[in-house]
Amino acid sequence: MRNEWKMYFIFSQKEQKGMMVLGSILLFSMILSWLLPNRTREVASEASNSAYYFKPFDFDPNTIDSVNALKLGIPLKQVNTLLNYRKKGGHFYRKEQFANLYGISPLLVDKLMPYIKIVGGAFVKNRNAYWNSYNGAPKETWVIDINLADEKEWVQKTGLSKSVISRILNYKNYLGAFEHIGQIKKVYGISDEDYQFIKPHLSLSTVHSILLNANTMNFKKWETLGLFSHKEIGEIIQRRKQNGGRIGWREIVIMCDLTETQANGLKAKVDIKD
Repeated sequence: MRNEWKMYFIFSQKEQKGMMVLGSILLFSMILSWLLPNRTREVASEASNSAYYFKPFDFDPNTIDSVNALKLGIPLKQVNTLLNYRKKGGHFYRKEQFANLYGISPLLVDKLMPYIKIVGGAFVKNRNAYWNSYNGAPKETWVIDINLADEKEWVQKTGLSKSVISRILNYKNYLGAFEHIGQIKKVYGISDEDYQFIKPHLSLSTVHSILLNANTMNFKKWETLGLFSHKEIGEIIQRRKQNGGRIGWREIVIMCDLTETQANGLKAKVDIKD
């Protein structure tokens, strides 16, 4: 009789499995209840902070500075993301694009959306209308030569940001000249939307009328001149590297022992200083 109480603590195999399952469920519930309140508090804290710092006013995400961005309740991390995006040539054409800013809270985006004012929005929606009003002529007559246009012409005619235009000109100088219009797409910062807008208005002057740049020419460009052997081209590029990216005409003439005809031919095809 004294040991009858032990019978209450002896379980069958089926009962033992049931207790293990029940225990697992209880343990999972405890862990879940521990995690969810923390996340809830974090969301509530974020909302509270946004509400505290939020001071609504109209702004353009393409021009707003860091101080005013912080006043709008945009977290510092997203402010830096915004500034870096613009520094790399990024541009907001529609206010809805602001929601794509990496890491920004959808709750904050909803609050800011009524205050986003894209300056030049009408131009962005219909660039051809802008070009027509600027040129005073049908859009079909609007043309820009990608090998001859300077920065001022690019700005006035295309409306692209100056950082993107600078990259276009630097890339042209690196190549010596654009060989086909599609090379514009390789310039960092030009979106497909930008390219499709300007493509019908791009023209290309004869490549041969443009002097190659001796300080940026690659092996293939030197080879197309037909003046140097592969060994001599390698020596020219190496000497240019030693000189900090620059090389002179006289230096090449002496180094490669060019004839007078070859030396004049080099100067006629390549932009190179004496």
